[in-house]
Amino acid sequence: MLFRLAEAVMLSWGWRRRLIALACGAAGALTLAPFGLWPLLVIPFSAAVWLLDGVASPSRLRRLGHAMLDGWFWGLGYFLSGLWWLGSAFLVEADRFLWAMPMGVLGLPMVLAMFPAFGFVLAQLLWRPGLGRIGALAGALGLSEFARGALFTGFPWNAYGQALAENLYLAQTASMIGLHGLTVLAVELAATPAVL
Repeated sequence: MLFRLAEAVMLSWGWRRRLIALACGAAGALTLAPFGLWPLLVIPFSAAVWLLDGVASPSRLRRLGHAMLDGWFWGLGYFLSGLWWLGSAFLVEADRFLWAMPMGVLGLPMVLAMFPAFGFVLAQLLWRPGLGRIGALAGALGLSEFARGALFTGFPWNAYGQALAENLYLAQTASMIGLHGLTVLAVELAATPAVL
């Protein structure tokens, strides 16, 4: 069954592929507070591996473009479902700020989705068959998460490693490797089932 699911994701194309990326990214937000369903990390990161496995084109530039689109839709799903609460701020004085709500609820996730898109492109550049591709994805998404927290936006909310904070034993590793190290660990742990 897992093989069929992986094959369906890898061979998808067009709007179906974008919808899969969007839905799997959105499932990732269920791992964060208030839900804290951290074992569900397997869904978005296994899907990310399969999406990158399915990027096919004779042209390297087209492969990178497809990886970027997959990563952008994946990130859009993650940030749309993880940052919905931002809309509440625009309702405090709705008569003055309701007009800006689409920028906060849709615009910000669209901009933030560029970071996972960058991570997918970097991972595609390092992509090789075998278990090493998990390290490529973890390192690339870890770097893109670091960039998201440090550059341009400075908006570190909903880092992938925060999902592991729901488990107190895993959260303790943050004292040794920090949030960004926890993010890399989260991606490695959650993406590994994709190669079974």
